[in-house]
Amino acid sequence: MNIIILNLKGLSFAFAGAILANVLGFPLPWLLGPLLITVIFGIIKVPSQCDLRWRKCGQWVIGTGLGLYFTPLMMTTLLLNWPALVIGIVWALILGSVLAWAQYKLIHLDWATSWFSSCIGGASEMVNIAERYHAQVDKVAAAHSLRIVLLVVCIPVFLEWYYTVNLSLMPTPSYVESTALEVMILLCLSFCAALLANKLNVLNPWVLGPLVLIGGLTAFDFQLTNLPEFLIHFGQLCIGWSLGSKFPFNFFSTSRKFIVGCLVFNMIGLIMSTLIAIVLARFLNFNEATMILGISPGGIAEMALTAKALGLAVPVVVAFQLTRLIVILLTCDYLYNLSKNKMKSLNR
Repeated sequence: MNIIILNLKGLSFAFAGAILANVLGFPLPWLLGPLLITVIFGIIKVPSQCDLRWRKCGQWVIGTGLGLYFTPLMMTTLLLNWPALVIGIVWALILGSVLAWAQYKLIHLDWATSWFSSCIGGASEMVNIAERYHAQVDKVAAAHSLRIVLLVVCIPVFLEWYYTVNLSLMPTPSYVESTALEVMILLCLSFCAALLANKLNVLNPWVLGPLVLIGGLTAFDFQLTNLPEFLIHFGQLCIGWSLGSKFPFNFFSTSRKFIVGCLVFNMIGLIMSTLIAIVLARFLNFNEATMILGISPGGIAEMALTAKALGLAVPVVVAFQLTRLIVILLTCDYLYNLSKNKMKSLNR
């Protein structure tokens, strides 16, 4: 009963944050409002809780909605831009290595903790791998939470300012008006896809399962229905609330040097990524905002939501984030062992 009360309290905080952010004109108010208010209440030690199932629910809804953007035209655009995807992967590997070195040398973390807290991969996957190498798992989790929150807060604000767009306007795919039955069928299909992906241990199953199924149907020109706006808002609320609750708040008093270092290094990494994305976009004649979101070291759901709000090519952003995630997860073990041996030889 106490857990239920804490979850209901957290949900009410998140909803209040979304309403306040919407009134104040925040970019992505249903994502940023819950995130920021949850962090604030956590800092002042007001007890609340966000069960993992809320995040899964948000990911399921968002994955379903994002899948509707994978039209045949978008898929053709995606195939034509494979060189940019490769460059994005290479940059993520370079950035992760530089961040790891900085944390190792300047914050004096052990190499395993430095490496896995800096890899631009999924937070939960990095934590699981870090455990095998006896890294400080709490610091790995905190570093990824800080990075994602920093990106979710800074990137929409930058894009709204730099490109003078209104992120509160949420464009939707051009489908016919949906009925309650059509929406229920769509959600049932995507929920089954999420369960199957989870059973098969797919990466980020509650996003990628619905996204792959619905995106695959849309890519073959199946005329699917649209999701109501309130469901999209609810999905964003769940993700923002979950992100805000991920912080181990006792770190603010026990690991200040670590937190400051993570924030500074990740901000530098974000600025460098943005500059590289702008240069690369102009060289390849690519949309700058799309390239920024694609190369940014964020998460699939969060960056895709920002692309959706901007009216950009959501599948292209998802492709950047997904290909990078897969490559990093497949190579991080090997690169860690290789870099560990290099660091040992340098320290001799």
